[in-house]
Amino acid sequence: MIRHHFAGAAVSLALLLAVPAQAQTAQPAQPDIPQSHLAAGRDVVIVSGLADSFDSIFLEFSERVSQTVGTTRPEARKDMEEIIASLRPEADKKREEIVASAAFIFAKRMSETDLRDVAAFFNSPVGQRYNAARPRAIDEIYALLQPWSMQTSNFLFDRFSEEMRKRGHQM
Repeated sequence: MIRHHFAGAAVSLALLLAVPAQAQTAQPAQPDIPQSHLAAGRDVVIVSGLADSFDSIFLEFSERVSQTVGTTRPEARKDMEEIIASLRPEADKKREEIVASAAFIFAKRMSETDLRDVAAFFNSPVGQRYNAARPRAIDEIYALLQPWSMQTSNFLFDRFSEEMRKRGHQM
């Protein structure tokens, strides 16, 4: 499930914002990026739905722990639930860190004006419809990716082997 949310975020960003998806570590805001520019980046992260994908991490963590510990150690369920609830503020702080980092990345790669235009799109009726349709579409796309990637890889390898044989190489 986590990979669905990350895949959804990555595909959404790649398709809509044409920003290369690269794993990046948290970076502090640089002084040469004005606060208004960072705020525009943050707005895009939030209104585009990217921040929602970060929320799923705590939910999935909670479900996994509840399922595992709750099943194997039912006598610890009360303590487990209290501890999970007490971790929520720490998870929220971590979420804010990644939102700030994502905002910085967008601000670094896009102008403030462009970020405001992107946010305006996501706040528009069509942008809201896109955000509503995106999770289901991403799930469907993700379901296609594994068989498609395997078929495409096999096809390309077969074509490669064929071309190598034409040049006298046995594969």
